[in-house]
Amino acid sequence: MTPKLSVVVTTYNRAVILAKCLDALLHQEGEPSYEVLVVDDGSTDETPAMLAGLMTEHARLRVHRQPNGGRASARNAGIREARGEYLCYVDSDVFVAPAFVKAHLEAHAAFHASAGAERNCFVQGLSVNIDDLEDAFRVAIPPFDPSRAFFDTKNVSLRRALLHDVGGFDTGFIEYGWEDLELGLRLKDRGVAIVRSRAAHGYHFHPAFSVADLPKLRRIEEERGRMAARFYRMRPTWEVRLMIQLTPLHDGLNAIATWGGLLDETNMRGIFAWLERRGKAWWAGQWAQIILNRYNVKELHRALRGG
Repeated sequence: MTPKLSVVVTTYNRAVILAKCLDALLHQEGEPSYEVLVVDDGSTDETPAMLAGLMTEHARLRVHRQPNGGRASARNAGIREARGEYLCYVDSDVFVAPAFVKAHLEAHAAFHASAGAERNCFVQGLSVNIDDLEDAFRVAIPPFDPSRAFFDTKNVSLRRALLHDVGGFDTGFIEYGWEDLELGLRLKDRGVAIVRSRAAHGYHFHPAFSVADLPKLRRIEEERGRMAARFYRMRPTWEVRLMIQLTPLHDGLNAIATWGGLLDETNMRGIFAWLERRGKAWWAGQWAQIILNRYNVKELHRALRGG
């Protein structure tokens, strides 16, 4: 029987956290019509063996394995391989609520009942950030959604045919960031409506800040800056400028926050370590995020200059 919805989880070398993600997805309330499709983007850890074991236990779980090609390529594989009328993307570090699939399907049904079957929408589920795997389902749901991102693939669903129509994800985004928001703007150009659902919520795992992670976090920010430059070249609009921090205001705020660039990952490391040792990792992480954002903006400008 063809499922109504395909949940697509793309992954690379995250066996432990993926297992927890899939446990929540494979035990949904109400027996909705859905499948779970994992796109393994060339993992070299225990992911293939773990998935093989789960497939013997869960008929609704399918796996597509491909050579490592990046996030956009893996998500496009999900479009090709999925069987459902609707496709729902969930990141492999997101743990969904027991009624998650049902809530996505109900949100689509409610929209089409009021707007008509010919109208298109995507459902953006609520994402709750957590930093402790053991507390994933005990964190309170916030009274409002702190993220106003338009089309965030941590937790989003839409008709699979619509993704085909807009051409899927742009595989030119070969590093971290922006491929989902770029596709979201193409959907927006077509008048696709956004429906936000608090019922379709998931818990997005962010590990607690550690000084040892600073080089990785800096690399991510630099990649985000390079991909932001690509995004802006594709769509040189004021809307994108605001998204990627390409305004004099953002430059000024970054200069103030980092004392004109004097504060950086290297000379702040000792302070972050001091805070971490005193149980203030959260505060260290918030401060580090401000400092590291400077690398994002700096790399954005460098890439736009053609450096």
